Amino acid sequence: MRIINSLKDKKALKWGIVAAISVAIVLPIIQTGFFQNSFESWFLTLVKSPLNTSLFIIFSLLFGASISLQVYNLSNKRICKDCNSKTNKKGFGFGAVGAVFGSLVGVCPACIGLVGLIFPLGTSLTLTYYGWVFMLIAIGIMTLSIYLLGGFKKE
Repeated sequence: MRIINSLKDKKALKWGIVAAISVAIVLPIIQTGFFQNSFESWFLTLVKSPLNTSLFIIFSLLFGASISLQVYNLSNKRICKDCNSKTNKKGFGFGAVGAVFGSLVGVCPACIGLVGLIFPLGTSLTLTYYGWVFMLIAIGIMTLSIYLLGGFKKE
């Protein structure tokens, strides 16, 4: 499968690791802000909630794999002949939508997320209570992105 080959490619793997770590570190900072003890509260909530922790880890890994696959596709001349195809553009677009969607709503109840800046507090808290549903949707979108980028095709 192309996704496995992208993870074997050193350049693509490096970009994927940087992307996954960046999402794993930057997303909590964005969602909790720079308030005192907010990061600690986010971390403690993730430790106490295995569902949220596993969804967050899966989302970060899929984001890194998606970036790795995109770099692999662009650097491989044989594959890149269809880089400007509609399917490849859709895959990249769905990956961006998944990343934005996953960052809008908090992964855990301690995070209000970026929607807290837009909606009233009651709405924001309701959305963060069901944040695991939104993360499942974001994971589905990231998986669709990998599929559209040709990650599950045999080479």
